[in-house]
Amino acid sequence: MDGRVVWIDASTPKRGVLAATLARLLRSEGFEVLITARSYDYTIKVLELLGERYVITGVHGGGSLRGKLLADIGRMIDLEVVVEEYEPGVLISYPSPPAVRVAFGHGIPYIALGDTPHGIAMNRLSYPLATVAIFSEFIADEMERFILKGLTVVETFRGVDELLWVKDFKPNVANIEILGLKPYSYIVFRPEEFKAHYYKSLESSAILKLASEIAEMGLTTVIIPRYKEHYEEAAKIKGALILDKPFSGLDLEYYSLAVVTGGISMAREAALLGTPGISMFDRIIGIDSALAKIGFPIYYSESYDVTLKMVKDIIKNPDRYRVDTKSMLEKLESPWPIILRWVKRLLSS
Repeated sequence: MDGRVVWIDASTPKRGVLAATLARLLRSEGFEVLITARSYDYTIKVLELLGERYVITGVHGGGSLRGKLLADIGRMIDLEVVVEEYEPGVLISYPSPPAVRVAFGHGIPYIALGDTPHGIAMNRLSYPLATVAIFSEFIADEMERFILKGLTVVETFRGVDELLWVKDFKPNVANIEILGLKPYSYIVFRPEEFKAHYYKSLESSAILKLASEIAEMGLTTVIIPRYKEHYEEAAKIKGALILDKPFSGLDLEYYSLAVVTGGISMAREAALLGTPGISMFDRIIGIDSALAKIGFPIYYSESYDVTLKMVKDIIKNPDRYRVDTKSMLEKLESPWPIILRWVKRLLSS
């Protein structure tokens, strides 16, 4: 390798999309790219769908702290072997304690991205080792507590990371028709996370309960499980389309009546596309509050009854909720110019 290798670590589906997007942009600038991916959830499927090569390193540690610790130790060993072989010159990643620690051990500078101020453990274990941290200005104040002043440079931009892959998106109806779906005739459901350290364990999924109730109304429900427990529960919903193969996420969101999730990312993506995105996450993230104020159709609800009422209203009055977001997207900034500037600076030094 010639020292122009950029290492991108991906441990979740969203980070897989981010990795693939950055890889394409970096190659257009003449850099080589190494993507390492944890064998978890839809991450690998996303990378394969987007045609990206990757190296599998490690697994998910489950819901316990000890399980996560042991998984991270194992993943660090895998990553160390890969780094020895590829000799990357810089790491770009959302908070990933094993990747960041290996990078530090090899003297590889770390460009930190991130949008989860609630991920306290992974943030504390990652950001203090960053050379530069690049955050949306919408959450910069919330992220400052994780930064070691004087050691990490903080750069901000007025936008969201998702703009990297949403802004130039062109919908293709064929990508949902191959799933047997028709435009604006279905709702997408993504169950709650319950094995991450910042979530409480769940006995049952409110999102899947909603999907079941909507299915009983005769509307197509599309379910994207996170874990095998979700598959088992979703399989009981009559007529539900359970996605367990690679699919075009943005097309799925764009042509849906709504996206309902127990997390954040899919609701945010949908809202950027103009589709109402409803999150039943247990707190409001500053990024999404800012997007809502601008006019993007993103909503938070902690109440099952309120969410159900909203979904039913969307079904009856879809035009009332759908938004043309093209002009609003133009006013948002992408982190790409800052990322590129720092990659060039760090590799040249």
